[in-house]
Amino acid sequence: MTVESNAWRSRTARVHAPVQSRFGTISVRRTARAASVNGAWCDVATLFVGIFLFSSPWVLGFGGPVTNTSTQTAGVLGAVIGVTSVAALTAFEAWEEYILVLASMAAILSPAFIELPGSAAVTVALSGVATLALATWRLWLLRQTAPALR
Repeated sequence: MTVESNAWRSRTARVHAPVQSRFGTISVRRTARAASVNGAWCDVATLFVGIFLFSSPWVLGFGGPVTNTSTQTAGVLGAVIGVTSVAALTAFEAWEEYILVLASMAAILSPAFIELPGSAAVTVALSGVATLALATWRLWLLRQTAPALR
């Protein structure tokens, strides 16, 4: 029997009912799986951006022997981005991507409000731009591929 013929029997059957789209009838279960698989690379890339941002004071050399503002800024923002990416890889929820959008906006705006040296400002701002692009791409993928799960 098909899902369409059993849809009247239970409330849970409607979750897997076909959805009309401009490309024809598609299954919500299949598109939700595709959204999680296709968007997982965004979370992995965001994790690498977070690791890079966290380690950048030591790798790029703008962190001194004494903790300074640039080291603290890069460390905190890198940790927030990295931990949120791991959470999104473990159990994806859309709110995790919104946290990444907020963290990336903080990273983009932090050189304007905090006095960072040139290399630190560029590193933090570009990491913020990359994180913002990846998080918005992931949210767009979720919105396009799983319309019934919104």
